[in-house]
Amino acid sequence: MLTDLENAIEGLVRTYHDYSLLKGNYHSIYRDDLKKLLTTECPQYLKKKDVDTWFKELDVNMDKAINFEEYLILVTKLGIMYHEDSHKD
Repeated sequence: MLTDLENAIEGLVRTYHDYSLLKGNYHSIYRDDLKKLLTTECPQYLKKKDVDTWFKELDVNMDKAINFEEYLILVTKLGIMYHEDSHKD
């Protein structure tokens, strides 16, 4: 049985592959597929930054694709935003 954290990590990896495999590549999410990911998986955070802004921030190596390590930057930034939002009230 997986722990909550292990389930969360498995979900993050599965989500990455759900969108990277739209073009048949385990290692890259392209801009249009990042838009699908953000629109489907975290629409409330798409309201805070548009797809182009997210893409520019995430594509650290500027190869016009988001690799898994760059995706983890997205996960970290979303996690920080969610954490900050959880303290509002």
